[in-house]
Amino acid sequence: MQQALAYLNGELVPGDQAVLPVSDAGIVQGATVSETMRTFGHQLFRLDEHLERFTDSLAMVGFELDLDFAGLSGVCQDLVSHNSIAIDTENDLGLVLFATAGSYATYSGNVAGATETVPTVCAHTFPLPFELWDQMQTEGLHLVTSSVHQLPGACIDPSIKHRSRLHYYLADREAKRIASGARAVLLDDQGRLTETTAASLLLIRGNRILSPPATSVLPSISVAVIAELAGQLDLEFIEQDLRPEDVGQSDEAVVASTPYCLAPVTRFNDQPVGSGRPGPISDRLLGAWDQLVGLDIRKQIREGAESRRDALVPVGEHGEQQA
Repeated sequence: MQQALAYLNGELVPGDQAVLPVSDAGIVQGATVSETMRTFGHQLFRLDEHLERFTDSLAMVGFELDLDFAGLSGVCQDLVSHNSIAIDTENDLGLVLFATAGSYATYSGNVAGATETVPTVCAHTFPLPFELWDQMQTEGLHLVTSSVHQLPGACIDPSIKHRSRLHYYLADREAKRIASGARAVLLDDQGRLTETTAASLLLIRGNRILSPPATSVLPSISVAVIAELAGQLDLEFIEQDLRPEDVGQSDEAVVASTPYCLAPVTRFNDQPVGSGRPGPISDRLLGAWDQLVGLDIRKQIREGAESRRDALVPVGEHGEQQA
């Protein structure tokens, strides 16, 4: 089987050789911006939008790369072209692109010679782990509010997609202690709903889709797609402050994330959302997404999960990326 390649600092290397030194600031400080994409039919979906968000994040943290927008696009497309050969035509890839602040001088042993650090840049792919999302698509997700809050914007601008995520880890650990299989949704310091640890959160009331204001959460590519699809389906898309009590007053809730597009939320803080089953609006939205990409997303997840379960060792709980 052809070995998957990764991109690391200007070179294509075997995937298992794409490693960072322990002195890299991405490890020492979590100083990393990242982007996660996926393919449909082995073609990257909304590549330009993902790269625009990535380059915006780079600018906000002050990372200057040798690669320009076209260069980043070429790296991503070349990796997918090579690595998709090793997977079946009915399966697809996820792609992670990240940049760190580079070498951390204190631990690199080069304090005296250190000048301006050069960012580390890496891109790698992975077969989409459909078995993570199969049950979630059919039965829905259980979300619980966590005592761990979202980072205030005064600390890190919410529009930066980064990997300083210890608070996500702690929030999900707490959620799983509260209810087996639950995921955490984080509140801000005013008690308003923001995001889960791996996805955007949307509420549905009648023909209205409600989202937290774009200024308070990560600018989600998946939510932007849902807003487009809502217009096609004669649904309203509204941004407004949302609080935990708003979930109980909603007919449906969904999470949106790049790898699985969207999935229903059927329980919130151990109470049913709406009927407690996946609802009609989420079904219509995902059906419209199917038409957009020319693929039955739920069928791909279901059949991909079935084909992978027997072949793979169990996957860890923290294998998802946000929006």
